[in-house]
Order: sequence, then structure tokens, then C-alpha cells
Amino acid sequence: MISTYLFLVLILLLIIFFINRRPSQQPSDVEVYNQALKAIIDNNEKKAFRILKSIIQKDSNNTEAYLLLGNLLRDKDVKKATKIHQTIIVRPKLSNDLKVQIHQALGLDYLKQEKNSKAKHEFEQIIKIDSKNKWSLGMLKNIATENKSWKDALGYEKKLIKYFPEIKERDESKLNYFIAMDYKDKKNEKNYLYYLKKSIKSNHIYNESFLELSSHYINNSDKAMEYLIMYSKVNPSGSVNAFKKIEHILFDEKKFNEVENLYKNILKEDFNSYALNRLVDIYLEKSERDEAIELVERFMPKFDYHLKSSNKSYVIRLNKIKIDSDNFEIRKALSSFCNDIIENAKIN
Repeated sequence: MISTYLFLVLILLLIIFFINRRPSQQPSDVEVYNQALKAIIDNNEKKAFRILKSIIQKDSNNTEAYLLLGNLLRDKDVKKATKIHQTIIVRPKLSNDLKVQIHQALGLDYLKQEKNSKAKHEFEQIIKIDSKNKWSLGMLKNIATENKSWKDALGYEKKLIKYFPEIKERDESKLNYFIAMDYKDKKNEKNYLYYLKKSIKSNHIYNESFLELSSHYINNSDKAMEYLIMYSKVNPSGSVNAFKKIEHILFDEKKFNEVENLYKNILKEDFNSYALNRLVDIYLEKSERDEAIELVERFMPKFDYHLKSSNKSYVIRLNKIKIDSDNFEIRKALSSFCNDIIENAKIN
């Protein structure tokens, strides 16, 4: 009888043991946090907000949840996001990794509010924790570039190349540009020009070097236009403004016929969307409709709208419509629309 009783007790204890060992049906905090992350990835912000708020209600010390909540709020209420991030950065016993993430978040909050000096301070705090932090070095370099603090920009660029050799070839042109601009501040024209010209000989050219050279040679129209044309070739989205600058140079010198010749010569070498769009306008202004038709038909078969060249094809087709219209306002609107396509689609 006793042995039977002991056997039943043993069975009961085993059942209790296995019940306790069985995984809980309730998700852990980590699982819930991961659900919030997944909701963000799925662009389901409402769900992410709901999950994060429930985590914080259960555990007000959950710094990661506050950090994520602040990041989500940045676009909707950047001041509230900033307050959240300011509150959690002063918490004790934060890991260095978490400090980096919060300083990063605060920096982005301040950039959103166009408070660049405060953003700069936050990114500098990251460098104090991790001197080789690639992201922060890049952000500090961008702020220095925007402020035209060339010496600082040069310093950050040198650090990036030193710590990350794989980006040397990609950023060598930019480095030479920064060196040139530093010499410009020092009024050392010889070295300024030397490094600018060195910058445009790199495999990956920093586009601003062409614009800087064109500005330097503003009193030498041929040189200025030469560098603007080079800029338009390496930076399709900037070609509209580059060619507008060229036209201003030619108009200032009363070389009105040269504008037409400029675009003709460009189109002899290769197709250029802006050159075609502008040359058609010029032909129509001169009532040379046949020349405009011939120009469009020359390039019409070249691009297929089913392929990657479709944006170029759209520019050609819109110009065909423009030629067929006698309404000046419609022509003007179509030209403007073509320029928008060129700038937004980054095409030549």
C-alpha cells in the first residue's frame, strides 16, 4: 500500500517538474521587443507604438524600448523624441553600445531641427566612446562640409581613410577637394588649383571639384564652360543647372548663337536629355519645326521604354508632343516636366 502511495507521489512530482519545465505560453520581453522591431520593418508604426508602450508600462527601466520609441516619434514629434532621448542618456550604468545608439539618436533629432551645432556635439560624444566609429566620422565630415569648415572636413576624411582603407580609392577625389579648399582658405592659389585638378583625375570623381573649377575660371568663359560640361557628364541630375549656368555665361557675352551650337556639339558626341530638350525649344523659338522633328526622330529609335533607358525615351516622346503643339504654355510646361524627369531620374 505504502509502495503504491510512494509511486503515486513520485508520478505527481514528475508531472509538476515537467509542467514547470514547459516553456511559458507568454512571450518574453525580448520576444515582445522583437515583435516591435518586426512591426517597424513592416512599416506598421501603430503596432510598434502599441507594443513599445506596453513594454514601458511593464518596465519603465527598459532603455531600449524608450530609445526605439523616440526614434519612431522623430518624424511625428521631434521635440518629444528629443526629450525621450535626453532623459535616457543620463541614466546610470548604460553600456557603451547603448550610449552610442542614444547619442546617435539625439544627433539625428537635432539635425531634424536644423540644430547642427548640437548634432555635432552628440556625434563627438560617440567619437569619445569609439574613436573609429565610421558613421559618426562621416556625419561630422558632412556637417563640416556644409559649414565650409574645410580643415575639420579634411581631418575627418583623413581619419576615415586611415581607419577604413577600403574607402581610400572611392574618397580620394573628395580628400583632394578638401585639401584644395583648405588651401583656398589660406589664399594659396597654386596648391588650391593643384589639388582641385588632382581631384578630377581620380577614378571616382567628387563632382563638386568641377563646379569649383568652373567658378574659379569664371572670367575665362571657355574654361568655365568646359568644367561645367564635365560636371554634367558625371552628375546627370545636376546637368540642368550646369547648362543653365553655361547659357548665362554665353548670354552675358552676347554669344546667343553659341547656345545652339553648344547643344548641337553635345548631341554629336552622345545623347543628352537636357541638350535635346533645350535644342528643341530653340528650334521652336526660331520657327524651325523641321529641324526639331529631324532631331527627335534621330534619337527616337535609340531608346526603348521597356528598358532601363525608359526615362530618356520619355524625354524624347514628350518633345515629340511639344513639337506637335502650337500652344506656347503647353510647350513651356512640357519642357519644365522634362527637366524634372532629368533631375529626379538622374539621367543624361
